[in-house]
Amino acid sequence: MIGSIAVGSTAAADALPTGDPFTVESTVIVPLDQAPAVSVVGIRGVVSISAGEKRELRVLSRAAAPAGASLPVGIWRDGSRLIVAPAPGAPGGARRIDIEIPQGVALVVDAADSEVVIRTQGGTVELNGNGTRATVQAVGGSLVANLVAGTLTVLDLKDVNARLRGTAATIGNTSGNVTVRAVGGSLKVTTVGGSTEVEGEQSKLAFEKLSGSLNVKAQKGEVTVVGSEAGAEFALVGTSLRMTGGTGDITVTSDAPVVFQKMEAAMQFDMNGGSVRGTGNNGDLVLRGRNTDVSLESIAGVLHLQGDALRANIVDVGGELQVEATSSSVFVDRAGDVVLAVDSGSVAIHKAAGAVKAKVTGADVHILDGMGPVTLEMDGGDGEVSWAIISGEQE
Repeated sequence: MIGSIAVGSTAAADALPTGDPFTVESTVIVPLDQAPAVSVVGIRGVVSISAGEKRELRVLSRAAAPAGASLPVGIWRDGSRLIVAPAPGAPGGARRIDIEIPQGVALVVDAADSEVVIRTQGGTVELNGNGTRATVQAVGGSLVANLVAGTLTVLDLKDVNARLRGTAATIGNTSGNVTVRAVGGSLKVTTVGGSTEVEGEQSKLAFEKLSGSLNVKAQKGEVTVVGSEAGAEFALVGTSLRMTGGTGDITVTSDAPVVFQKMEAAMQFDMNGGSVRGTGNNGDLVLRGRNTDVSLESIAGVLHLQGDALRANIVDVGGELQVEATSSSVFVDRAGDVVLAVDSGSVAIHKAAGAVKAKVTGADVHILDGMGPVTLEMDGGDGEVSWAIISGEQE
C-alpha cells in the first residue's frame, strides 16, 4: 500500500528582507562581481527574468497597468546574495518587473498570484509560489520548485525537482533527471535523458519519449506512458495505467485497470484485482494475479500466467504458454507449446501449434483443433480433445 504523499499546503518562501535596502529605485543596475545569487521576493504581478550579457543585475519596475508609472523596488545585500523586493512604503498592488541576471547566477523567486517567466542560462533556479503561472527555461541549469495551484511549464533544463499541489505542470526536454511529488493537478513529462521518478496522489500523470528509466508510485489517479525506452516500474493503488510503445524491463504492481499495446519489453505484472488488457508485446510476459480479468493478444515471447480466480482470455502466443491457476477460467486461441495446471474452473485451448501438457483437477477441459501431441491428466470434470490433423505424433 502506498502511503500518503506530503506536499506542503503553502509553498515555501523566503521572508521579506529586514532593515534598510542599500538602494531604492524603479530602474536599478548593480554590479554582481561579488554576488553569485539573486532572490526576488514579495513581488506580485508579472515577473520576467532573463539572461543578460554583463556581470550585473538590472531591474526595471513599473505598475502593471498599461503605460504604468514607475514603481520602486529595494535592493538588499545578504552576504553574497542580492535581494529584490518591494521598497519599504511603496504602493501595494500588482506590478510588472523586468530583471536581467548574468549566466550561471543562482536564482530564487518567491511569487504568489503572479505570472513568472524565467529564461536564463545555467545556474540553479528555486521557484516558490501559490497560484503562480510560471514558465522556466534555464538552459543547462536546474530547477527546484515548490508550487501550490497555478501552472508550471519547464523547458531545456538539466535537472528538475518539484513538489506540486493542485498544479498543472509540463516538463519537457530535460537532459538530466526529473523528480516530482504531486498531489492533485496534472503532470506531463516529455523527452527526458536521465531518470524520471514521480509520486502522485489524485493526479493525472503522462509520460512521453523517455530515454532513461521511469519509476512511478501513484494512488487514486491515472497514468499514461508513450515511448519509455529504458524500462519502467509502477506501484499503483486505485490508479489506471495505459502504456504504448515501451521497451526494456517493465514491472507493474496494481489493483486497477492496465492497458498496453505495441510493446517490446520484458513485462511483469503483480495484480490484486483490477485487469490487464494488452495487444502486442515482442517479448516475454509474466502475470501473477488474484481475482483479475486478463485479456492478452499477440504476445511473441513466453507467457506465464499464475494466480487465483483469474478470468483469462489469451489469443496468439508465439512462445510457450505456461498457466498455473486455481478457481479460474482460461480460454486460449492459438499458441505454441502449452503447459497448464488448473485446479477447479474451466479450460479451453484452441489451435495449439505445439505440444499441450495439461493437468486439470475439478475442472472441465476442451483441447480442440490442435497440431501437436496432447498429454492430459484429469481428476474430475469433463474432457474433450480433437486435432486439426492426424499424424503419428498425436496420442
